[in-house]
Amino acid sequence: MSTPRADRPLPYHRLATLRPAWAAPSRPVLTLATALVVYVILASVLLVGTVLVLALVPGVNAAMGVTSGDPTSPLDVGIALAMGALWWPAALVGVRVGGWRPLGPTWSVASRWRTELLRSTGIWVVVGALGVVAIAAVAGAVVGADGAGSVGGGASFLQLSVVVLLVLVLAPIQAVGLELALRGMVLQAIGTWLRSPVVGILVVAALALIGRELTAAVMLPALAVALSAAVLAWKTGGLELPILLTATATVSALCVSALAAGTGAGAGASAVGAAVSAPGTSAAALASTEVGPASAEAALAGGAAGAIALLILTVVFVVLVSRRDGLRLLEPVGRSSGELPPKPVLI
Repeated sequence: MSTPRADRPLPYHRLATLRPAWAAPSRPVLTLATALVVYVILASVLLVGTVLVLALVPGVNAAMGVTSGDPTSPLDVGIALAMGALWWPAALVGVRVGGWRPLGPTWSVASRWRTELLRSTGIWVVVGALGVVAIAAVAGAVVGADGAGSVGGGASFLQLSVVVLLVLVLAPIQAVGLELALRGMVLQAIGTWLRSPVVGILVVAALALIGRELTAAVMLPALAVALSAAVLAWKTGGLELPILLTATATVSALCVSALAAGTGAGAGASAVGAAVSAPGTSAAALASTEVGPASAEAALAGGAAGAIALLILTVVFVVLVSRRDGLRLLEPVGRSSGELPPKPVLI
């Protein structure tokens, strides 16, 4: 006898239906609209404030480095990562104010950050993400001419050090923001209307392509990143592994892009870096350096190789989670029907 639907664990993308008030047809629209408005306001303040500060610095072109996509520019890298990090407060306000929901169910089916999941599988996610970037860099190095430019794109040691420091500090925050917004808020918004996760995953993938360079070198890995993160969020029942995956890929890809700028390896890594960056930022396009534009062939090779490696890695993790939790391949980790829903919030 099959298990009644009401007794089945509730999957991650359906957590917005835990309370009838959260599942009202208008709630997803209000949630997304509120988050978008907050993000636009915060991004505008950041950009205007940056331009005003730069205008006060003598001898500095305020527009230089902000839209160039230069991986060796601390200003450009810092602004791009900060823009992505703003999705964290935007998603928080969207869920709380627009959805009238606590943030807990957006983190996971346990309504919290599951450290036990990271202890058991986190190291493998980190190793896998590092492997994806390494494969992309090697593919770019094989196809591209590494001797065509100087390592670091001619940037000084101090400049590269500042870039690496900014990446280490801001990239994890950006990963949290993007996953909360794209794989958390959007996936659960679609899940309010539809039981199947397929449409939600496809919508998340489509949104991730907006505001990126329209080349195969960027689109292929961007699509792979979006699909991988969405599938992992659905399968594992939360955002822990997607955040760790994208944070590791972002840090490693941007660091390789900066340190190996002007080489085939840097071009290959930059394709993955553009794929994991916030849509609409300068980092979401293939980088150009003082040496000249990155090799299109190397970037395409790196982007394609990284995309394939990431999709294979996703399948491996889906199988591992299924075996660890005793689930069928297409059965996600869910919230037990016997658990009480989180308390409602008053805004």
